[in-house]
Amino acid sequence: MIGNIYYLIGVLVVLSTVSSILKFGKLYSLKEWKEKYEKIIGRKPGKKDFRSKKEYSLSESSNILGLFELIWIIGGFFTSSWYLFGIMMLVSYILNIILNPIKFTILHKSISFTFLLSRLCLYLYLIVNHFYLHQNIYSIVKHYIKW
Repeated sequence: MIGNIYYLIGVLVVLSTVSSILKFGKLYSLKEWKEKYEKIIGRKPGKKDFRSKKEYSLSESSNILGLFELIWIIGGFFTSSWYLFGIMMLVSYILNIILNPIKFTILHKSISFTFLLSRLCLYLYLIVNHFYLHQNIYSIVKHYIKW
C-alpha cells in the first residue's frame, strides 16, 4: 500500500521531469545567466534582478520541482530498488564533478540532456515495474553483472 502511494507520487516526478525536458533550453540558459550573474555581482539574483517575472517564476518552479524530485529519490532508498536510486545519485554526483570544468558548452548541454532523458526512462521503468511487471531488478542486474 505504501509502495503504491510512493510510486503514484513518482508519477508526479515523471511529469515534472517531462516538463524539464520540454523547457530544457530555457532552463539551461536561465541557469547559465544565474551563474554568470552570481560570478559578476557576487550574490545570487533576487526577484527584482531577473529579466522578467516569467524567468523568475520558471527559476522558482524549477527549484521547487527539483527539491520535490530529490525528496522522492531519497524516499527511493527505502524501496526494494534502493540500489538503482543510489547508482543514479552516484552518477549524478560524478557527472557534476566531471562536467564542472566544461560548464555551458555544447558537450555539457548534450550530456545534461541525455542524463535527464535517462532519469525519465528509469523513473518510468520503476513505476511500470512496481504496478505491472513485478520484476526483481536486483536479480536481473546480478545475472548480467555475474557477481
